[in-house]
Amino acid sequence: MRNSLPKPAVPSRYFTEEELSTFERDGVVCARGLLDQETIHHLREALEDAIEKLSILGKSALNRESKGFHGDIFVWKLHDAFRDLALFSVLPALSHQVLGTATINFFYEQFFVKRAGSPVDTPWHQDIPFWPVSGTQIVSFWIPLDPVTRESSGLEFVLGSQNWNERFKAVTPGHDAYLMDTDLPTAPNYAEQRSDYDVVGWDMDPGDVILFGPVVCHGSAGNASNTIDRRALAFRYCGEDVRFAPRHATMPLLWDHGLEPGDRLGGSLFPQVWPEVIEDEIARRMAGPEPPSQAQIGAFMKHLEETGFGPTGEKRTILVNEDD
Repeated sequence: MRNSLPKPAVPSRYFTEEELSTFERDGVVCARGLLDQETIHHLREALEDAIEKLSILGKSALNRESKGFHGDIFVWKLHDAFRDLALFSVLPALSHQVLGTATINFFYEQFFVKRAGSPVDTPWHQDIPFWPVSGTQIVSFWIPLDPVTRESSGLEFVLGSQNWNERFKAVTPGHDAYLMDTDLPTAPNYAEQRSDYDVVGWDMDPGDVILFGPVVCHGSAGNASNTIDRRALAFRYCGEDVRFAPRHATMPLLWDHGLEPGDRLGGSLFPQVWPEVIEDEIARRMAGPEPPSQAQIGAFMKHLEETGFGPTGEKRTILVNEDD
């Protein structure tokens, strides 16, 4: 049967050899003008709608509305603009260029909104400790929808930290601890150690994108601007060595996926996007919004109660770094 879905879009430009070399050396690169302004405009509209219609995870664990912070993950399951960017935009082709594997799967996306004046920081961290996966072939695209500077909470990185063997505990914005793996140490605040580490960030315009790997250490301060929101998205893709590896204190998966430990990511939660999308994997999602599993929600809410989070997303027992 012929696949009736769109082919992945062809980028107006690919990463240059210089950008790819920088990414290989530093673990991160800022690519200017990678996305067109029409895409940015649609994402702004879709993001504000998504904030009004947060998922159970966004409402219960990631949202800090009283402090001007909004977050959510797996938004593509519920909002079509996120779905279309994840599956049919230029990002799959760009991911293939970077990873070079025969097939590429979509991992997941999330958004991070820090309204003007929001004091919520993003603690320094690596992404891989958050995730119930193993493997190295993962790339993230960080996409700002507003002009970004260090003052307005631009993301910063420790260059070369993708080569470190050390792993740090997973800490969510605001230092809340429901994802923290307490067997791992807390990352230092590298912004306070700039003379000892190669810390870099970029002033960015909408359409610019940061490409980075799963181990490079990064973080950002609160939004000190009184006039500019900092709305940003992260879309993540993976290659063939990434496997399902559930373990303690990682990102919850609220949709049924059918994967067993050691399985390669795939199926309806992690669909193939390159060289084409597989129709059977996303048929349910193409028919309309796909709500999470009630059984998985129940297990997640029980976990929140056991770890001190209430259903409103305000933590009753706050675990913070010892030096806070």
